[in-house]
Amino acid sequence: QTDNFFTKWMEDLLLEQGPDGGMPNVIPNLPGRTLKRAPTGVAGWGDVATVLPWTLYQAYGDTSMLRRQYPSMKAWVERIRSVSRNDLWKGGGYGDWLAPVPTDLPYISQCWFGYSTQLLIKAARVLGEERDEALYTALLQRIKEAFLHEYISSDGQAVSHTQTAYVLALYFDMLPDSIRHRAATRLAELIHDNHDHLATGFLGTPFLLPVLTRYGYDSLAFHVLLQKTPPSWLYPVTMGATTIWEKWEALHPDGTPDSTSFNHYSYG
Repeated sequence: QTDNFFTKWMEDLLLEQGPDGGMPNVIPNLPGRTLKRAPTGVAGWGDVATVLPWTLYQAYGDTSMLRRQYPSMKAWVERIRSVSRNDLWKGGGYGDWLAPVPTDLPYISQCWFGYSTQLLIKAARVLGEERDEALYTALLQRIKEAFLHEYISSDGQAVSHTQTAYVLALYFDMLPDSIRHRAATRLAELIHDNHDHLATGFLGTPFLLPVLTRYGYDSLAFHVLLQKTPPSWLYPVTMGATTIWEKWEALHPDGTPDSTSFNHYSYG
């Protein structure tokens, strides 16, 4: 049933994607409920055009689905490329939405530019699109070089010195091998500085624990996962939550609610 649901939803995605490859922030983009302007797309939201087809391919191995979505994946990456300057996508958008510590939007956009391009390359390889694979491999190299020049100092520190900045750079393989472990160490230090609590939002949280375990911080990952004071996954449970909230502290310790959703899978 999950396969059927997302197959149908990806058909909605194809219908809503703009002629220039732009993506609305909500699909279906219903009149009167969502934005009426032409779809443009922001980092982490529009990237569903590449992330979901590749994720479903990994789950089900359905190359026909990947073939159907491939033009959409390519159009989205081309949309980003068309609005970038010197291979830098300095897009706006929601960023690491509702993170306790915000990360610069252009930094986030560049990371997602790289990630969507990587997924397009993988899809091209599976589908035998050799020309596209070579073309976008060259583009990815330029994206990474621009990222390093613009956002990473000579000693490997991100100019946006946040947990999410390091999480995205590491999970999306935006850093050369020589500085990855240094970046992972800085991520661990930031978590320790925050009393072993996360400080990530919508875009950083899903990748936080996988990055920690990938770089050998298994114990720290479990410690963060099992925290019961905010911000943490288990704090809502201590407050009686049976769903995932949009905000880490949607319900304050004194029981006062915040003006956010109490049923939002963003941190799932």
